[in-house]
Amino acid sequence: MSNSEVFILHCSVNASVRQSVQIAFEDYKLPQSVIDTLKRANALSIRPNLSSALKTYLDELRLLQKYLYRDCTISHGDIHFLHPDYFEDAMSRIDEIKAKTNDFNSSLKEMWAEEFGKWQATIDDFFSPLFQDQQQLTIVREAYMKIFPTAKEFSSPINVCVVGPYPASLERVDDPSDIADQMQDKAAINTAEVLEAARKGALDISLGKIADLLDDLDARPANKVGDRVLSSNPKRRGTWQYIYSHLELSSKHCPALKGITAQVKELIAVGETMRDAPKGVERVNAFRRYSEVRQNIRDEATSIVKSQDSSKGFEALQMSLTLSNSYETLLQTIPNCKSLDDLQNLEDEIEAQTGVYKHRAKHLQQIFGKTKELLVGASLMEAASEELKTTEVNSVSDCDF
Repeated sequence: MSNSEVFILHCSVNASVRQSVQIAFEDYKLPQSVIDTLKRANALSIRPNLSSALKTYLDELRLLQKYLYRDCTISHGDIHFLHPDYFEDAMSRIDEIKAKTNDFNSSLKEMWAEEFGKWQATIDDFFSPLFQDQQQLTIVREAYMKIFPTAKEFSSPINVCVVGPYPASLERVDDPSDIADQMQDKAAINTAEVLEAARKGALDISLGKIADLLDDLDARPANKVGDRVLSSNPKRRGTWQYIYSHLELSSKHCPALKGITAQVKELIAVGETMRDAPKGVERVNAFRRYSEVRQNIRDEATSIVKSQDSSKGFEALQMSLTLSNSYETLLQTIPNCKSLDDLQNLEDEIEAQTGVYKHRAKHLQQIFGKTKELLVGASLMEAASEELKTTEVNSVSDCDF
């Protein structure tokens, strides 16, 4: 990837009026007797919502902002880097945020009188029981009513500010002689450091996603591949689809992920054929290919582990690959146990698996439980058989039934 293919994007969502208020009682410049009454009623100063509608709207917009960054950029801190392949998607999401902001501001403008009335009722309900002196009650009410935004302030309180996308400056100046060259050189150094941190962060998260995928593939038989992992519905994506979309984005910035991203794409295609194709050669071939792709993904993951430095995601992936072998061994060993003692000896190893990966652990526990039931049943039958062999029955009275 060339440096020109990296762009910086920032989209902020904020409000010019407060969502809630929490001010020390002394800051209201109220009479001391009024402050003493408020403190007796509350250990902390009051923090009510100035507008529940404003808070709801901001929460919705910030969720869209979160999805924009998550699905279109890699990030470090508050700096977000955009690849050209995600430009159209990012602009579409920003347009959606701006359109919703306009709608919300229009609604808030119409709601001002209603919201002002709610605030007034909140103040009355809270303070009226505290003050018998009507003059003190009036002073407190006026102090709190001044906090609420005016109709003009409430007419367009939510703002969306977008900076970029603009090319990340990564080209150093060999011999900076003037202030412009020095600024460009510093910009290149600083931006390169943050971009590298963003790439490492994206890679680390991706390694964790790959570990989750291996966990799922270890425990998921071919006949259980369905919409839960394959669904492409944006509102409820399947787990494989979600992992693939994350890897696809990260691979634009981290070339080490390109191979495994292609394999996950193949996995989804094979899974869709297994799910949708009618019975016949195509479906049989897809089931066979499923096993091959699972192994290819494991091989790619092993290759990545060998080439990367230690990190949280690296350790999760390394643990997943290590446990995959013992997992397969346990699946084969448990059903072949001949006694409860043999089965009990495997329990510690199963607990180790349980603490790391839930899907494989669930599968192991199911097999462990079924095998235990069979062995307990066999043990009881054997004990009953031995008891019958040693029981002498001379008359009906010797029987316990």
